[in-house]
Amino acid sequence: MLHTTIASDEDIRAATVPRKIDGGKWENGAVVLFAGSSDYHGAPVLAARAAYSAIAALRVGTGYAQLYVPKAIIGRVRSLSPNIIVREFGKKNIREGEISIAKLGIDKAEAVAIGMGIGRGKATMMKAASIIDYAVASKKKVVVDADAIYSVGNVRRFDKNVVLTPHLREFGKIYGKELKARSLEDRIQAAVRMSKKIGCCILLKGHETVVTDGEEIKVIRSESSALATMGTGDVLSGIISGYMACGADSFRAAVAGAYVHSRIGDRLYKKKGTHIIAVDVAEAIPSFLKRFDRNG
Repeated sequence: MLHTTIASDEDIRAATVPRKIDGGKWENGAVVLFAGSSDYHGAPVLAARAAYSAIAALRVGTGYAQLYVPKAIIGRVRSLSPNIIVREFGKKNIREGEISIAKLGIDKAEAVAIGMGIGRGKATMMKAASIIDYAVASKKKVVVDADAIYSVGNVRRFDKNVVLTPHLREFGKIYGKELKARSLEDRIQAAVRMSKKIGCCILLKGHETVVTDGEEIKVIRSESSALATMGTGDVLSGIISGYMACGADSFRAAVAGAYVHSRIGDRLYKKKGTHIIAVDVAEAIPSFLKRFDRNG
């Protein structure tokens, strides 16, 4: 097995940037998120998942979060929380939006998250790739999650500012073959190979989540299966992008995000068993992270 390090509380401390006591919201970082679609009967569910992702970014400590969603679900998203700035991106899908709209949000942000419930149609994947290309060219930190992972083949270039967050099935699509062997060693080796091949960080989700930038490897072990339910992955993307916006580099943000996500899941399991939903995870972030707060 390749040399690995098991994630710990120190990884949260490494990703936690001191917050200036006299700083304003813009000094605490900004995130722009692209999520949601009305293509599916589950549009209200997708609206909620998009909202939870943005809320998670704010809960980590981000000063400003903008969430771009299609017009068809914008009312639902706004009704879920008054704390999120929600903007329209196309009528029904991300593919219908003008890239100039994306530029406005990206240019003002330190971090970008894309993919949560956007759909996988060909035109949508091309638009997602265009947004990722622009963010990479603009030297932004980027989380590529969920549906946007399927746009990887259309992206011109990645770098170490980008984190892909696939589960095993999604990873097989970009890796080129299914990972039938689920041993930790096989998962680590495959993640490292993929990271080196495309030049970005890989967060391979699982009971033992693997995070690598092709050189350094971290493993996050969960004590339960409580987080194996829809929407919790969207919260993870929000946590990671929140750490990115606050100042952590993408690898540190991914490790800390996965570790926080896992530990919260374990805590919630002790209270609620396997009956956790995504909003439970987002709401538990402050009480878990408070002890890691640092003032500059």
